[in-house]
Amino acid sequence: MIFQAHKGVSTEYPENTMPAIAAAIEQGYGSIELDVSVTKDLQFVLLHDGTINRTARMENGESLPETVPIGDITYDEALRYDFGSWFSRKFKGTRIPLFAEALRLAQHSGTRVKIDNKYQNFPEEQKAAFLDFLRPYADIACLTCSRTEELERACALLPGMHFHYDGPVNAETLHRLGELLPKEQLTIWLPHKNPNTAWVTVDFASPEAAARVKQYGSLGVWILSKYDQLDEAEALGADIIETNGQLKPPADTGVIADMHTHSEHSHDSVCKIEDMRAAQREKGTQIFAVTDHFDTDSRLAYDVFSPIAAAAKTAAALNARQDGGPLVLAGIEISEGFWHPEVCRRALTLTAYDVVIGSVHLVKYPQLSYAYSAIDFSKLDAGTTARFMDAYFDDMLTMLDSLDFDILAHLTCPVRYINGKFGCGLSLDRYAEKIEVILRRIIQSGIALEVNTSSFALLDDFMPTAKILQKYYDLGGYLITLGSDAHTAQNASIHFDKAIQTLKAIGFRNIFYYKGRKPQPLSI
Repeated sequence: MIFQAHKGVSTEYPENTMPAIAAAIEQGYGSIELDVSVTKDLQFVLLHDGTINRTARMENGESLPETVPIGDITYDEALRYDFGSWFSRKFKGTRIPLFAEALRLAQHSGTRVKIDNKYQNFPEEQKAAFLDFLRPYADIACLTCSRTEELERACALLPGMHFHYDGPVNAETLHRLGELLPKEQLTIWLPHKNPNTAWVTVDFASPEAAARVKQYGSLGVWILSKYDQLDEAEALGADIIETNGQLKPPADTGVIADMHTHSEHSHDSVCKIEDMRAAQREKGTQIFAVTDHFDTDSRLAYDVFSPIAAAAKTAAALNARQDGGPLVLAGIEISEGFWHPEVCRRALTLTAYDVVIGSVHLVKYPQLSYAYSAIDFSKLDAGTTARFMDAYFDDMLTMLDSLDFDILAHLTCPVRYINGKFGCGLSLDRYAEKIEVILRRIIQSGIALEVNTSSFALLDDFMPTAKILQKYYDLGGYLITLGSDAHTAQNASIHFDKAIQTLKAIGFRNIFYYKGRKPQPLSI
């Protein structure tokens, strides 16, 4: 079964952009669905909407002050806009791509490109030019039609091309499709009934409809976001499924990655990276990241930059050995980056990171603005502790607004001390609304949620808790990383077996690691 990425991997990258397309190829998708629009000077570009307003921003990051139809501006004018920062600050400066750029990249990798049926609404002159433009890419480009008369015309002009049909499916239509194309040259799509397809007017996928379709071509099922939906599509005999990116082609089953460890380059660890690597190897972990602390509040007390650069240098030297040891990734854990943004921005230029973790270790709370790991919560009244925790989540929201990072670390970390160390019995239920806001924000921005296992011995649960992980899954979250937060070699990948068991029970089928600040799926 082929996995098709809708608008590229549009849950992790800005849709219809080269980063989203490159990610789909790298992650093993066999096909990519893309939307084509036309500029004023007749350049074919990737854009879903008729206007650029939803996915474009001004150079300063602000929304466009007025409506801008793509057909009213030239390609050079379109290049003045930023098509990445609406999604995440990580993609600031991403430009609108020419469709030819995407086709060349796909052709080089042998990946199919499914062209959305919007081209059918081009003016006649543009449509004729578009069909002619596709001739050199007939080996990998696939046109989608929702009307049989459009399909008939395209078949005549582009013989040999693979075509997709996503219009109404009935006996008459199927018979006509069979007259136009052999089975191996046609894919017929049926929508899966779920919240993503609630708006469609054609019949949903069913065993009866699937059986009829497969008499005339390959069966496509769209658009899926959960693995139980994938199971249903498989049961229907789907040959190809479409997803925004939540579902991944099977990859590296059983490979484990520990994306959060510390070394002697952190202020609270003396562990050598070599020793951590040996421990990870012994535990069967194939990948781990060195993510030493970068606490911007300490910027005047000592040099906070050199240790991070030194750790990255050691990681590179260990990988150069090629001795079969675990891959060592260069990372950084930035805490309170919003307190001193200039210092934080400098930190992000120290090396070519594989991963950047965002966390909050100090809360801006009166008389308690120091590391919460050092606060004696047993001496605080319940109201103060509750308000402190509320301020902690506020600081986390501020971090999401201001910091460029890949993984949100230990979402509920203060509870490790409040409940685990001091037994205060604080309930997280009172913060459910704020936690949901955080979860929705990271899902929208393509930021991963860490399952931090360092709390399990104290709390018999993770950070965040299994209950919160279930909520994240229900909201559509799927980018999960495992982090031991190990400061000693003996804690490398600690309790990962329990974490994976919990994730599987919830419904997750992948964990992720980051390389070059790009998420890479691992099947569990």
